[in-house]
Amino acid sequence: MNNNINELIRNRRATPPRFLAKNEISKEVIQQLLEDANWAPNHKNTEPWRFKVYTGGSKQKLAGDTYSLLTGKLAHGEPLNVQKVEKFKEAIERVPVAIAIILERDAAERVPEWQEIAAVSMAVQNMWLSATSLGLGAFWATPEFLPLLNDLLGIKPRQILLGFFYTGEIAMEYPSAGRGDINAKVEWKE
Repeated sequence: MNNNINELIRNRRATPPRFLAKNEISKEVIQQLLEDANWAPNHKNTEPWRFKVYTGGSKQKLAGDTYSLLTGKLAHGEPLNVQKVEKFKEAIERVPVAIAIILERDAAERVPEWQEIAAVSMAVQNMWLSATSLGLGAFWATPEFLPLLNDLLGIKPRQILLGFFYTGEIAMEYPSAGRGDINAKVEWKE
């Protein structure tokens, strides 16, 4: 794929897990995505992004453990959408790699939390663009039950689970939804 930045940005897609092939992705490719994430801009050099990479058996165990935890919570009255729980389990089982996206707050809290969330989001965008440049599809899953997974994933104090980044070879192209006219979103002050 052409690495022209404008083309790369416009070709980036949120490729749903069902459109990703189950073929394994090499550790070297995953490492490249993570290295590119590490170059995201951030204030005060806090580098607030943390990642947990699940592949192979650990990914299958995560899917099963998550499903058991969430269905147990459902049985005890937790207001969860059972279809979303099942969809999440199926996605984790299907994709070749699932990367937990974690924000780790600066210990001195030198910047507001929203700035660190923005920095982690930029890190994810870097991974996404890198995946796109390699011809891979990607998806950032953010189910509402993420806080319930903290203990299971070993999320530490000052950390926030922001979702899972799935990536893999594209099994079927997912069309762009396009974008509205930029002029409707910009107010020029000259």
